[in-house]
This record gives sequence, structure tokens and C-alpha cells, in this order.
Amino acid sequence: MVGSERCWDAVLAFCERVMSEKEAAERLDGKWYLAAIATDFNIQGDCAMVVFNHKNNNTTDVSISWVVNNTASYYNGSVTLTDGSNGGELLLVTYTDKKSEIYSVLDVNYEHYAVILSCYDNPDGNSSTYELWKLTRSPHLKKTDAAMLDLAVGNYSLENTPFLIFNNTEDSCKINAGNHLNPATLILSSAAAISLLRRLY
Repeated sequence: MVGSERCWDAVLAFCERVMSEKEAAERLDGKWYLAAIATDFNIQGDCAMVVFNHKNNNTTDVSISWVVNNTASYYNGSVTLTDGSNGGELLLVTYTDKKSEIYSVLDVNYEHYAVILSCYDNPDGNSSTYELWKLTRSPHLKKTDAAMLDLAVGNYSLENTPFLIFNNTEDSCKINAGNHLNPATLILSSAAAISLLRRLY
């Protein structure tokens, strides 16, 4: 089991204005495994997954799940595309507890991996708090995908980010039962942290 007993803030000097690919919402459709995450969540789990469900009416649902002893907890929401200040499309995720987050897709190969960032400038004007997700299509992190994920993170000067790693396997990700997440049980220390375990799409 992978877990973290500490909460920490991922802090940047400032948020880079990155451009997400168009049609990202639809093409992210399906199941992703959360290989690693940088967040100030206090989280513990054997496996973590994100499922995007793009519908015929051009809306997308997202469900984040994490599994402990083959029992899953879920955090759900919906995804819309919104225009970024640089002309790119961003993912606006609104969760069932009415919280919302905006994500940039830093890099993606829709059949293999994706790197997703949420970043907010802090009130001090000198720093930013961010959340960073490394997603893969398979539970086992392939060496080629790991290299591309690291490259994408390095391209945005985030290579020194401390990540929480999930040891996803077919056995650890098998779900025998499920519980809907009560948002009150989350331990959060920043607005950006809320976004971690919710449905992305």
C-alpha cells in the first residue's frame, strides 16, 4: 500500500500559461490509471484511477476512484472546455460538491499517457500552488511512458516535484465494493488540492 502521512504544498514561482490541445475532453475518454500525483492531499490507497465518459450530447463526466483492500471510494464531476488566456482550451471540472478546478493538459498521447496540471497564483503575488497528475492507460507504468512523463514534467521545470506514487496492478485495482466519497472526509490545505480525487471528465 502506498500512502502519505504528510501534507505539503507544491509551490512554483508562478503559473506558466500553458496551452491544452483542442478536443482534449473527448479524446481523454475512458479509463486512466493515476501513476503519480503531486498534491497537498493526505491520501492513502493501493490503486487510483480516473475515468472520463464523453456522452453523445457533447458533455463529459469524470470519476476519480482510489482503492483500498479492493474497496473503492469515488469523487465525481463533469467536464467542460473553456478558453485559456493564450487561446488554448482548458478543462473546467465541476465536482458534485460544487467545487471546481481548471486543468491544463501539458502533454498527452491518448493511447498511452497524459500529464495534467492545475495551478493557481498565490495571494502573495510571488508564488503559485499547483497540482500535477501523471496518468497512464495501463496499470503497469511502461518504461517508455515513464520517460515521456518525466520529459513533459521537465519541460515545465517541475522535475523536482515530490510525487506520491501509486503501485497500480491488476490485483490492487480490482474493485469488489464501492463508496461514494463524502467531501467532508478530505483533508485539504489549499484550493488546488480539492481537485485530486475527483472525476476529471
